[in-house]
Amino acid sequence: MEPTHVRFKLFLERLGRAPAPQTYEEALSQISDILIEVENEHTDIPYDPEHWETDGRMYPPQLDSERHVEGHDRVRRFRSRAHNTFVGDNGSIQIQTVNGNDVVFEKNGADGRAVWDQ
Repeated sequence: MEPTHVRFKLFLERLGRAPAPQTYEEALSQISDILIEVENEHTDIPYDPEHWETDGRMYPPQLDSERHVEGHDRVRRFRSRAHNTFVGDNGSIQIQTVNGNDVVFEKNGADGRAVWDQ
């Protein structure tokens, strides 16, 4: 089994190569599908979201962790253990470290605009 940081890097590489999403729903689906695919290929840990805190597997953003971003009505935030994932209505994606000091991934939506350009 690959370490988490290696699997996360593989996830980001695949997400970067995927077509630019056109909508919030498409971006969220892309994030989820690619992360599950990477984890299925590189771990022997079964997919079981009820054990996300203890099983060592990475899980995609869950709708119950969705938060609106003040001052940005077209952007929603998902918190994970080490990152905040921001998804724009236009399908744009930005992933930051929890402390907000580092952007680890950015992808414009199909309209060419970034998360904060809406």
